[in-house]
Amino acid sequence: GININFTDERDESKEDIHFNYEGGLASFVIYLNEGKGHLFEKPVLFQAVREGIDGPVEFEVAMQWNDSYNETVYSYVNNIATKQGGTHLTGFSTALTRVLNTYIKNNNILKNQKVAIHGDDMREGLTAVISVKVPNPQFEGQTKQRLGNSDVGSIVQQITGEELTTFLDENPAIARSIADKVIIAAQAREAAKKARELTLRKTAMDSAR
Repeated sequence: GININFTDERDESKEDIHFNYEGGLASFVIYLNEGKGHLFEKPVLFQAVREGIDGPVEFEVAMQWNDSYNETVYSYVNNIATKQGGTHLTGFSTALTRVLNTYIKNNNILKNQKVAIHGDDMREGLTAVISVKVPNPQFEGQTKQRLGNSDVGSIVQQITGEELTTFLDENPAIARSIADKVIIAAQAREAAKKARELTLRKTAMDSAR
């Protein structure tokens, strides 16, 4: 909803530059995913308000998976970038892992495949922007780029758990595509681990010989 206009008053022939993203965080995620193949068209977007220790805490997140292997997550507190994360990011990641794990188990998507799914597998190819508005933020670390409010972490975890569970139940096709991506990531990770172990064993045997 914010409009930013740049006018170069030194040169009237230069056009004004205008920035505006009507979609908010969803527009940001679409921008970050440009040029990548996304698993579904529109980013998942939800927001909610819960009462915290010092007053109401607003939480909003937009996320979309793509076909890459990288995790891109930006987090903000009161519009300030928290490059080192904090309790809000931890709460989000914890809820994301729990909800996706539960969905995969409840719908028997793994079937008889013996593969252990980790949190990193859930976030492979994930682009997300999370934002919280906190009445009294407590920042930690020398650079003050990590949020320390414990109640904010619990609130974010609760909202993400409820909203993401509802979204997956209401959008089974999207949920399945995310689950398949997660399982493939887990299989690739375990295959790479076995290949590494095999190479190390072979090198050790060659050395012994």
